[in-house]
Formats: sequence, structure tokens, C-alpha cells
Amino acid sequence: MPAWMEKIKDRLTEKEDLKSLFIELLPDNRVSTVMVVSYVLTDKDSFPVFMDLVARIAMDQKTVPDNLLLHFEGIPAKDIPFTSELPVKDSEKALRFIVSHGGITENNSVPLRKAAYLRACQKELTAENFQALDHSSGYKRFVAYEDAMEKVAAGKQAKQFYTIVETEQGIRVFNDGLSGTRKFRDYLQSTADNFYSGSLQDVESLNIYRIETVSRRMLELSNGNQTSMPQAAMEILANYKPSVTFDMHPTGENLDRFITANALELSARNWNIMTLQDIADRGYAHLPADESFAYKKDFLPVEKSIREIIRQKDLRRDYPFQQKMDELQTAAKSLAGTLLNRDGVRKDYQRTIQSVGVSKDTIQVQAAVKLHNKPESPRNNEKKKVKTKNASPKKQAKPKL
Repeated sequence: MPAWMEKIKDRLTEKEDLKSLFIELLPDNRVSTVMVVSYVLTDKDSFPVFMDLVARIAMDQKTVPDNLLLHFEGIPAKDIPFTSELPVKDSEKALRFIVSHGGITENNSVPLRKAAYLRACQKELTAENFQALDHSSGYKRFVAYEDAMEKVAAGKQAKQFYTIVETEQGIRVFNDGLSGTRKFRDYLQSTADNFYSGSLQDVESLNIYRIETVSRRMLELSNGNQTSMPQAAMEILANYKPSVTFDMHPTGENLDRFITANALELSARNWNIMTLQDIADRGYAHLPADESFAYKKDFLPVEKSIREIIRQKDLRRDYPFQQKMDELQTAAKSLAGTLLNRDGVRKDYQRTIQSVGVSKDTIQVQAAVKLHNKPESPRNNEKKKVKTKNASPKKQAKPKL
């Protein structure tokens, strides 16, 4: 058993009043904050609570300082030189205490910036997560930003990187701070969520730049919500090529690349639209049955007709299976196109459906197309009753893709 564990065991045996001591130490070795709690050998929560508290306070400030969070366990209460928030005049006592109890080591210290970064990422403050940050490019960017901001606060010039997003709607600037990183991710997720909506009607491409500059104007832009830049800033951007460019035309392939490259979430609405686009391109028969598809009830006539065509093929050797199936798939593509138009998908997604002869086997599907051709607000989850008895193939609505 290690010597320090022996000491704690002996102290417990003697029934001393033992404490756990947590300290926030500034870079100039002044003590900023302390917390003292009763020592329990199995206590795994008190120090994470202290780290979370100090991190939240730091995140509310303009910068996150390069402070250290220290913990000392099993300390006799009589040996602790303070028991509440530490006055500045007692900092020397604190430093003598730290030195006399083993100093600062990897085992008893955690950088405040690591705690703040993990908290911002909504990750647990565990030893494994702290260690993983040593290999995190995002964390290294954050530290570089905080170091630069300390210089700026001291009235010095400091180079720092910015992420700039350019679309036909304007330009946005994001810094590498916790707030800037969160705003950048929120912007990308919002763009993905609205990928098919009219709010991006004029957006054809999205360019992402990474530039390094001492420009204070860039810093001001990154702290605001501006979508335009002054001429001088535009000239800076003209000297760079995009790190990555995304095609923003509303196709499933483009959305999939945008979401995958940026590790974003795919909304249920967008998944349903991507599925409709796939049906409009290739038809319905190749799709597996999926109850989560919001338009599944709209395609029930298609599924019923497919089953009937397959049954007829098994009953009749001379049944024109391929012709019937082609006609049915054309009707399914038309229905998908009608639903895409009805539910407000951006209009520059266009597919041309060739008109073909209509057979009796596709009357039900055509009736569904006619029904959904009427303009209405999107109601993907609403139950619909499809009437097919009086449908006429001559009144089939042509797709407006």
C-alpha cells in the first residue's frame, strides 16, 4: 500500500477530522477559489462538482484563464490554512500548503481550460476524457484562441484563426472560442435542417475558409451575427481558397455529404424528403418496408398494386409483368414528385417523368397522385383516406417537378 494511503488509513483509525481540499490556482501562483468538504475514501463526485462549478463561472467571462484545479484528499482539518473563499493575503499560506503536500502533479491537477472545454462539449469530467483532449485538434484551437485573447486584452496584437462561411446569402465569421465554435456548429446544423426549405432557395454552394490574421475587425465580426463584411475584410478573403466547398443544390447526395463531412444530425423531415426524392428517381419497388417513412400511407396503393402484379405473374404465364411494373413505377414516381411539390421542397430539385400509357393496374396509384396534387400545408404524420373507386386515368395529375 502506498505511503500516502497508509497515512490516510492511520488517520481514519485515529478518527481525525479529515477533509478534501480543492483549489483554483492562477498562473502567477495566486489562489482564486477554494472548497473544503468532509473526506470520504470512496467519494468520486466532489472534485468533479468543484471543476464543473469553476468551469461554469469561467465560461461566463470573456476568456477562460490558464488556471489549474488542484485536489488534496484526507487532509486533517487543523492543517488547512483556510476554510472558505480565500483572501488574497492568504495565498502564501496556500502555496506553502501545496508544497508541503506533494506539490503539483499530473495526479492532483486538471487545467481549467480542459474542464471548460469538456463542459462546453457536454462530456463528463473524467480522467479518460481529460487525457483524450491532448490529441484533440478542437481543444488545441480553443487553447490557441484563449492565449491570443489574453494578448489582445493586454493591448497587444495576436494572430488567430477564424472560420469563415461564404454563401450567396452572405458571409459569417466564427472564432475558435467556446462560443464561436458552438455558433459555427449551430449554424451548420441549422443549414442542414433547412436544406430543402425555401430559406435556402438562392444558395447554390457553401464555402468554408480557415484564415489567420491579426485583424481586430475579424474579431468583432466573429463576436457578432453579421452576414456581410467590409471591403478590407473581403480583400483578405480574396487571398485564400476555400478549405472545402459544398454543393447546396437540394439533392439527397448533397445533403448526405454535407451532414457526413460536418458530423451533423439528419432530421426526420429531411430523411423523408430524401426518400421521396429516391422514389421520384428510381421508383418504389426497390425500397424495403419502413414504418418510420412518414409518407408510407400515401404509397399504400403502390404496395397493393405491386403485390397484385406479382400475383398475376404467378397465375398467368403470358402476363405482361414488366410493362405493368414499369407503368406502376412511373405512377409512383409521379406521386413522389407531387408530394415533394406539395410540401415545400426547394424548386430547383427537378425531375422529368416521361408519360406512358396507363393500365387498369395503376388506377389506384393515379388516384392517389390526383388527391395529393391539391395544395395544402405539410402534415407528414396525418392519416389520409385515399378514394380510388371513381378515379379516372384521364384526370391523372401530371407531376410538377
